[in-house]
Amino acid sequence: MKKFLALAGVAAALVMAAPLAAQADSYRDGPRGGHYQRDGYRGHDRGPDYRHMQRRDFGYWRPNLERSRYYGFGRPVFYDHYYRVHARDYRGRLVLLTINAYTGAIISVGF
Repeated sequence: MKKFLALAGVAAALVMAAPLAAQADSYRDGPRGGHYQRDGYRGHDRGPDYRHMQRRDFGYWRPNLERSRYYGFGRPVFYDHYYRVHARDYRGRLVLLTINAYTGAIISVGF
């Protein structure tokens, strides 16, 4: 009988913990289903820490952009943490690329 009560207690604890775990995980979902993690001490997203990253010249990121089927790059202009450059996409359309200067990620493509 003691084993049955102990097993019932463990089962009840697991049943009660499942909704709490789902609720605790829900704050990490972004506004459109994206994923971000909040800094629990300050209550906001700290964003990337660029102090320990090295800003690369646009020529360093150019081969990766060419692999992404962009070509005919204009003169890149460096802003706060990104480059803006005119280029052509795989269809030959003129686009305005915004490239992260620290990671080389394409932030946006404007027409």
